[in-house]
Amino acid sequence: MSDFSTNQVILVSTATTDSATPPETGGFMPLLMYGGVAVAVIFAMAYFSQTLLNSITQLTKTLNKKQK
Repeated sequence: MSDFSTNQVILVSTATTDSATPPETGGFMPLLMYGGVAVAVIFAMAYFSQTLLNSITQLTKTLNKKQK
């Protein structure tokens, strides 16, 4: 009968992994594949900021017209 408490088994992976292929030039999908979440968040924030600034501008113009 063998004593398993004194033997230790260490598993090591020997398979090599392929490195990622570089993105193609001039494409939107490779841009999203290589850092897409960050880029999508930046686009969304820029769009939201632009929409918010336009709304604030309209509101101030409306308020200024009512005061005159």
